Amino acid sequence: MKTVLLPTLLLASALSPLSPAQTCREVVRESSGRVVQTIERQKQAGGSERAVFRDAAGRITGTATTQASGGSTTHTHYRDASGRSAGSATTHVYSSGSSRTTYRAASGRMTGSADTSKSAGPGTRT
Repeated sequence: MKTVLLPTLLLASALSPLSPAQTCREVVRESSGRVVQTIERQKQAGGSERAVFRDAAGRITGTATTQASGGSTTHTHYRDASGRSAGSATTHVYSSGSSRTTYRAASGRMTGSADTSKSAGPGTRT
């Protein structure tokens, strides 16, 4: 009995950070309702967030790790399915509520940016 109970307790304690209350799963569907992608987000120790992207068949297509730094800036690092760096994004939120995100390739070359502004109504404009 001891040999069965100990591994069970170790497994339970190892999986305790993966409780459903700390994990969010998003499902992306096409217009017909077919699942195209799922995204599982999980809060990590230290305030970071890890996301796992899966295709319709459930295969991992990539991961992202987001870490806040400096209060109003977040850095996200993307990796492909094999674990290689696929790029990054840095978002800075201004006191007005607007934000600017800059995207970079794995090489460090800037590949694009997006500005989001807070509108007077309920929503944002990108």
